[in-house]
Amino acid sequence: MFIRFITEFVNESGDTQTGIFNALAFIRDHHGTQDDDCYKLKLLTGWFNTYLEKPDRLSKAKSKNPAAISLSWFKDSAKSHIDKMRELEKILSSYGLIVDTVTTKNPGYIVYEDDYQISAIPFKGDAKKVL
Repeated sequence: MFIRFITEFVNESGDTQTGIFNALAFIRDHHGTQDDDCYKLKLLTGWFNTYLEKPDRLSKAKSKNPAAISLSWFKDSAKSHIDKMRELEKILSSYGLIVDTVTTKNPGYIVYEDDYQISAIPFKGDAKKVL
C-alpha cells in the first residue's frame, strides 16, 4: 500500500499546489506562521532533509523537459515518515488547509524507489484520483 498526502491548496497565482511541502512553504513564506509553528516547521523540515532522499528521477523521459511528472508516495512501512507527515498535517490544518490522505496499491509507473518512498507516474485513468 502507498500513501500520499495532498491539499486542496491553490496559491495567489492560481497554481494548484497539491503537495503538502509546497503548501507549507507557501504558508510560511506568504502568510507568516506563529513562532511556535515556525520552530516546529524548521525541525520537521530538517528531519525530512535528513531522513528522506530527494528522488533523482521524476519522469520516464530522458529529455530535459519531460511531459509526465511523477507523484511521490510513502510506502506504508515508512511509519516514522508518515508520523512526521501527520505532524505537518496538524500545522497546516491550524491555518485552515485541509489535508487529504490518499492510498493505493497501484500508483502507476514507478520511476524512483527507495526504502521509504516511491515516485510514480499515474496510469492515464487514475491521474485525477491522486492529484
